[in-house]
This record gives sequence, structure tokens and C-alpha cells, in this order.
Amino acid sequence: MIEELVILTQIIFIDIILAADNAIIIGLIAANFVPKNRRQIILWGVAGALVFKVVFALFATYLFKFYFIKILGGLLLIWIVYDLKKDLFEIKKVKSPTKKIKRTVIYTKCI
Repeated sequence: MIEELVILTQIIFIDIILAADNAIIIGLIAANFVPKNRRQIILWGVAGALVFKVVFALFATYLFKFYFIKILGGLLLIWIVYDLKKDLFEIKKVKSPTKKIKRTVIYTKCI
């Protein structure tokens, strides 16, 4: 019972984060339009996000019935982690210049 409650709490937390992300994107898009159209744009954006979330969740649930999809997804995640790790090490190798350039500022007084 407690394990199921923890899983439900995690799902709710993830859903709240994704909803906030959708709200930010919809707000950014709606801000570019005339104020009288913003309400309708926000309504359609929220409705579309809800519909797509349900459709993609159902489709993902269907796909997870196939074991090879799970294996392919795991391999894809391993590749992504390796690629991010490689990029992180490349960033650490790039050093900022250690020499400091002495800058002199010359002020001239205008009369």
C-alpha cells in the first residue's frame, strides 16, 4: 500500500512539472498575439496538450507490451548517457586562457 502511494505521488509530481512546462510554452506563444485572441489560444493549447498527453500515454502503454521496444529504449538511454558524458569531459578539457590581458584605459577630458 505504501509503495503504491509513493508511486502515485511520483506520477503526480511528474505530471505537475510537465503541466508547468506546457503552461510556460503556451504562455510564451500566446504573448505574441493580440490580447483579445490570447484566451482562445491558451484554451486550445491546454486542450491540445491534454489530448496529446492522453494519446501518447496510451500509445506508450501499448508499445511497452513488446520486449524489444524496452530493450531498444534501454540501449537508446545508454547511448544518450554516453554521449552526454563524452560532451561533459570535452568541456572540462577546454581550458580558459590563464594569461590575463592587461587593459589600460585612457580617459580624455573634453572641454
